[in-house]
Amino acid sequence: MGGFGRVGIEVTRYLLKHTSYLITLASREARILPSDIPDRERISRCQLDAVNDPKGLESFCQSVDLIISCIGPSGIIGDRVAKICKKTATPLVDAGGYDLVLNSLEHDEKNKPSPVPLIINVGLLPGLSGMFPKYVLDTSAEGRNIESMDVQYVGRDAWSYNSAWDIINGLGDFGDEKGFCYWQGQKIVNVSMLKAGNKAHFPAPIGSISTMLLYAEEIVRLAKSYNIQTARVFGANIGRRATFICLIAKLFKMYKSSSGIHRAANWLVKASKKDMRKLQPAYGIQVDVSYQSGERVRGQITLVDTYEATGSIIGIAAHCFLENPSIVMGYICYMRPLIPSCLCQQLEASSLLTLKHIDKESNLEFKTTQESQ
Repeated sequence: MGGFGRVGIEVTRYLLKHTSYLITLASREARILPSDIPDRERISRCQLDAVNDPKGLESFCQSVDLIISCIGPSGIIGDRVAKICKKTATPLVDAGGYDLVLNSLEHDEKNKPSPVPLIINVGLLPGLSGMFPKYVLDTSAEGRNIESMDVQYVGRDAWSYNSAWDIINGLGDFGDEKGFCYWQGQKIVNVSMLKAGNKAHFPAPIGSISTMLLYAEEIVRLAKSYNIQTARVFGANIGRRATFICLIAKLFKMYKSSSGIHRAANWLVKASKKDMRKLQPAYGIQVDVSYQSGERVRGQITLVDTYEATGSIIGIAAHCFLENPSIVMGYICYMRPLIPSCLCQQLEASSLLTLKHIDKESNLEFKTTQESQ
């Protein structure tokens, strides 16, 4: 679903290249396939309004083996697709989800377990944003106790309206505003805006970026799981004009109403498009881990195309399920079917990212890949 959007097309490209499955592209309006799509005989099309036609969505779900949802904005779609997939016993891979949807589905799961996997939050943020920190922990901990972890997210692109809507909505923590905060001692600690800033340092084309504290449910869950004393998450939508729009939306709390989100999202679409006239898309995640023994480790990942990478991540998740559907049967999956190292390796192989680990104590880079093209 959303098969003709920027993410949906990239998912289609991935699945055509790496699988032999038949694919149905669903969209609200009749659309024409891009001319460079290969193996067109494996693709069929369906007109479907998943938001306003629940009966049509239910019928569509019953006709396929797997639903891949790339529709948005995620803050508007909510859990409606996931719940209909659960009702019709149709497995789901969903780029959206976010915190409130995850909590809603987990609550619903306690009352009635899903007979099929509902794999949500399969994208960059959330998705790789939680998987990569876990990968850094799993490959560096070696049994050591973790004292603290800092995670930095930065990104820029010519955002689509749906992406921009979710970005603005995310400034208010998707309706559950927590302000500038971090995790410490098994609780959320709030700080003032003046104390919420930080700096992230990435290779070109990103460079040094100012970031601000934000709340990330997936990192809080990771901190609880690994018994991390302090976990802080910082982020920035980079690009001069996009940064300004996000600052205005944050200061004036435009995320508190649908009309405010709509207005700010339109501003962000225009601003990010102008930013991209002289800049190239980029996305980076940096993870700094401090162990109680005194050692410190940094992991860093940079992407060269945010929408292509998102589509590939979703494609990998779908491929993983289709090849071995029993591995996640019977419960809501928060990116659990994908082993983090496997995901990162597949993205590296596609030249969509550069992955680095750095031993901060000796400043020795102990794993690096060839620079992305």
